[in-house]
Amino acid sequence: MFDVVFCLGVLYHTPDPVGMLRTIHKSMKRGSEIIIDCQGIPGDDQPICLFPRKRYANMTGVYFFPNLPALQNWLARANFINQQVIFAEPLSTEEQRITDWAPVNTSLKESLNAEDPSLTIEGYPAPHRFYIRARR
Repeated sequence: MFDVVFCLGVLYHTPDPVGMLRTIHKSMKRGSEIIIDCQGIPGDDQPICLFPRKRYANMTGVYFFPNLPALQNWLARANFINQQVIFAEPLSTEEQRITDWAPVNTSLKESLNAEDPSLTIEGYPAPHRFYIRARR
């Protein structure tokens, strides 16, 4: 049983993010804390998720990109409580870039539409980064 779980950058890589969160919830002590880092899409009106056809911002192996309300719903449906949004902003090209220690094929800059950087090269909304702290 864990006191703290860091779930960083993996939820959008699983075909069942709520199931994954439920499994994590079961592995935690009562009153323990989870820190979530998840890429998602903009929008605060209704909880929605983007389910890209093949790629999203040049990434493969991705399934669901939630907006912030959808991510909060995932946590609630996995029985996490006392959610606190720590960070919710557009993903920065300074953050997602090619470096010597992260030699990815393309950076975020190359994965955004050159004429409209609010969209990916696939035409989807550009990614946001969300951090949420919650309790079991």
